[in-house]
Amino acid sequence: MIRSPVSHLLVALVFASGAAAAVGDRPGAAAADQSAAAQSATYQVEAARSLRVKKGEKASARLAVVPRADSHVSPDAPVSVAVKGSRTLEVPLSKLGRAEAKATAQKGVEFEVPFVAREAGPGALDADLVFFICTEKLCERHKEHVQLAIQAD
Repeated sequence: MIRSPVSHLLVALVFASGAAAAVGDRPGAAAADQSAAAQSATYQVEAARSLRVKKGEKASARLAVVPRADSHVSPDAPVSVAVKGSRTLEVPLSKLGRAEAKATAQKGVEFEVPFVAREAGPGALDADLVFFICTEKLCERHKEHVQLAIQAD
């Protein structure tokens, strides 16, 4: 049987629509697939997705870069966190760098991001991490965005 390029295209479209339908049958499957793709084989970022704090008291959010397998956060390369709070939060340090980073036992780094809830109610803390993950073969620069929901009582 001789197939034309058009018939190949139609077959490909049928398979693609079937695969899309299969993903659509699982609630949240597309989001789960996207979040899994955001994680790397060489690291993961750990942070609480939500925090409950008291209005007016100093609080902090922990952000950690945890290397996997035979990788590590480069101790020589720059590492930083740019932080922005919603209008209900006061963030005294909008940028944290190597000086504020603490080395972890897993050859990673962690930051304690200080903030104060000015008002009771919901808020958000956005953090953009920049760091270098190294293996035996190379060091790569990575950027990750983390958002934490803050509830102040």
